[in-house]
Amino acid sequence: MRRLLPEHEAHHPAPNRQIYGVLLGGVLLSVGVAVLSWLRGWESVGLLVALLVATAAWSTGLWLMGRQRAEVLATYQAFFEHALEGIFQADRKGKLLAVNPALARMLGYEQPEQLQGLHLATDVLAEATEFEHLLLQLKAHGAVRNRYLQLRRRNGEVFWARMNIWKREELFEGTVEDVSSLQEAEAALRASEARYRTLLEHLPVGVYRSTLDGTIRAANTAAARMLGYDSVEALLRANARSFYVDPAQREAFLKRLREKGEATAELALRRPDGTIIWVQDYARCIVEQDGQVYFDGVLIDITERKQARQALQETEERYRQLLEQLPESVVVHDGETILYANAAAAAFAGLSSPEELIGKSIYQFLRTEKADAIRRYLEMAVQQGRQLPPMEQQMVRADGAVRDVELVSAPVQYQGRPAFQVVLRDITERKQYERHLLEAKERAEEIARLKSTLLSNISHEIRTPLAGVIGFAEVLEEELDEPHRELAALIRDSGRRLLETLNTLLDLARIEAGAFVLTPEPFDAADEVRQSVRIFQRMIDDKGLRLELDLPDGPLPVYLDRNGFHRIVVNLVSNAVKFTDEGMIRVGLAAEGDRLRLEVQDTGVGIDPKFLPHIFEEFRQENNGLTRTHQGSGLGLAITHRLVDMMGGHIEVQSEKGKGTTFTVWLPLRLTNGTKTETTSTTANSTKSNA
Repeated sequence: MRRLLPEHEAHHPAPNRQIYGVLLGGVLLSVGVAVLSWLRGWESVGLLVALLVATAAWSTGLWLMGRQRAEVLATYQAFFEHALEGIFQADRKGKLLAVNPALARMLGYEQPEQLQGLHLATDVLAEATEFEHLLLQLKAHGAVRNRYLQLRRRNGEVFWARMNIWKREELFEGTVEDVSSLQEAEAALRASEARYRTLLEHLPVGVYRSTLDGTIRAANTAAARMLGYDSVEALLRANARSFYVDPAQREAFLKRLREKGEATAELALRRPDGTIIWVQDYARCIVEQDGQVYFDGVLIDITERKQARQALQETEERYRQLLEQLPESVVVHDGETILYANAAAAAFAGLSSPEELIGKSIYQFLRTEKADAIRRYLEMAVQQGRQLPPMEQQMVRADGAVRDVELVSAPVQYQGRPAFQVVLRDITERKQYERHLLEAKERAEEIARLKSTLLSNISHEIRTPLAGVIGFAEVLEEELDEPHRELAALIRDSGRRLLETLNTLLDLARIEAGAFVLTPEPFDAADEVRQSVRIFQRMIDDKGLRLELDLPDGPLPVYLDRNGFHRIVVNLVSNAVKFTDEGMIRVGLAAEGDRLRLEVQDTGVGIDPKFLPHIFEEFRQENNGLTRTHQGSGLGLAITHRLVDMMGGHIEVQSEKGKGTTFTVWLPLRLTNGTKTETTSTTANSTKSNA
């Protein structure tokens, strides 16, 4: 530890006055004793006594000097051990000989002894070349003061430190202070200043500093662009007084600034190109120590806001004029009191002007026998703060007349505060018309029920004698000779045609009456199609048509209403045969996923696109009256469409006039249960004339 003391302390401890006093007193006393002995003649004894006194004085002085040195060493030892700064001693090659605990902790070591033998260049300094720079400066100046450099901790972490180092004999001694926090603070300050400058430059608002005479001392890029300049430098060459459209605005603004120290104003400024913008200027008056007055301010471009405000005012004026001209009553209220009313509302209330309604209760205006319902409706609009669905009520006018009105309440902003707008639309005539329509609908439904009942009854009454006519015609055909046999055949064919029409009418009546119930059962759809098409084989052969069946080779099991499916196939094939005079008829069947696809294609006359929307309507045919070229009642496709709907499917049609038609039916492979028919209005995608 002795070697860590400064040189003058290690070899020449500074004596204090006490030590000098003891030494000087001993010398003087010994000289006095020697002189006295010489005067008295005590030569030997006096000289011995003087020598003893001098020896005692010097011994005491040396003891005091030793004790002082021990105290100095103890003090330095305490300082060395407890100093907050790191202290080290190294040889001329940079090898550490001693370090204090503060430096050990600073470098990440538990004990100072762990650093002994390590090298400054390789184990302490972050850059080994830094040690060479230190050696050069030590050689030139003998010491290095306040050198900032980076050190490396035991775990490899690098930090900034401030080092003082000097030469003593053949050693280097020095101190180290951890300034990483200071460096971080300075870096943070620099970063903060950089962020502030960046923020200032990228602010969407203009920032400036100007003087009383209009000189612009500083500004950011946003201010330059806002005022129509390409750069800040160009703006600084301008004078603020030239921007103002009305110089009186500037004088009034500066006056408020000088009086109150800060002010805000909306100002009209002119750019160099002549365009005028509106800005909101917030500025503060700053007086420097030298007496110079500055105005620091922020500019916000409110041109669009001013334009929007003006447009809003114009819109509000148009809205007010519109409300005044509306025939419906319109009132605005705050939940209880009427704030605004138009002329129609005043007329509804029996008053001469809308002003007579202002300040009155909304419930005094909306007079009805069901006041509680009106109150709940308006209170709900207040609570929910949204437009409610229209409410229909019977209101009592001032003249006592009861009118049906539609009431709509919606939240609005009125004069800067929340309010609610109520619109009353007189729907008395509409309600009367709806009641007439309802009565007409009920009468039509009753007529439809009577028609279905009549058709059902007549069909049953006609079928019985008609069966006899057909039977006797068949007997006569067998018994009679020509030409009477031909007449009997004509009677038979006409009877069968009439019977088919009656059966169709009866099915339609049962469907519309809701008496037709589907009865699902398992069957082979492919075989059912073969059996159904076989009925028309003779007619197909007589016309010389080609029949193509595109059916699965094996069974195609389904769970549907068999009679309904049979009727669908028969109606579509009959329609195809009836309207095809040459070419072919193709019937296809396939399962696609969980659906069944039935397709009937022909090369017949096709359908006019204008008639397609009506193809599935009852008793509708493309050719009617004396111009008809094909027989039929116009019910086959209507019944087919109803049956497809009942079984949860849909029917599609593609047709081109003169080239043919293709009907495609999609049905589920399985019906879950029987379904009663319901009378529904249907619209086809495209169709041909009915059977």
